[in-house]
Amino acid sequence: MQVLIARTLNKILLLFGAVIIILFAGIFAARQYFPEYARWYLLAFVIISIALAVIFRYLEENWDKNIVTKMAKAGKIALVSIRGGKRLMKIRDTFFRSYWIYELEGDLYNGGHEKLVKTFQEKMNINMNDIPQGSVYVTYDEVNPRQIFIIPNALIGNLPALIPLVRDYENDKNLPVKYLDAHYNRGMVLQTFRSAVEKYRNRTGDTEK
Repeated sequence: MQVLIARTLNKILLLFGAVIIILFAGIFAARQYFPEYARWYLLAFVIISIALAVIFRYLEENWDKNIVTKMAKAGKIALVSIRGGKRLMKIRDTFFRSYWIYELEGDLYNGGHEKLVKTFQEKMNINMNDIPQGSVYVTYDEVNPRQIFIIPNALIGNLPALIPLVRDYENDKNLPVKYLDAHYNRGMVLQTFRSAVEKYRNRTGDTEK
């Protein structure tokens, strides 16, 4: 899904770029044939260009996050036990920040706790190397099974309506629930909680010094 989003964003960027180029070329035509309206055309060009840039930036930053939030609020989640992953492609945003799109694989447990072997894509922090093994919650809807995104732990904790679903998974002794720390930081970051605690201690230790 992340590859599809990245490719769609590229198409939108090309479309917006073409619109801006056409409008820019129209400035010269307005000056030549409609000089009395040239100033207003230039103002409209600036406003439209800024609006398109803001819209694209919003889509680039929030498209996947909005899907995650909407599906999580609707209770469309599942538990995934991640076994590993590999890098698919490197992408950059309009601020020239780089990300890795990973293909992750693991066992997904749906609402009935049936195990489904799944592969899905996630946009990860550029510094992610090895994918740790462990459990995360993902968006999942059997009607549209391609929309699988990792849900940050903080979002799970901030949605009380998900508590019964989470407890149901945790109380099932047949499921290998071993949570990973999942959070956004210029892409998704996955790490074991032991690694997260060690990094926190190192940062606080450096601060104290």
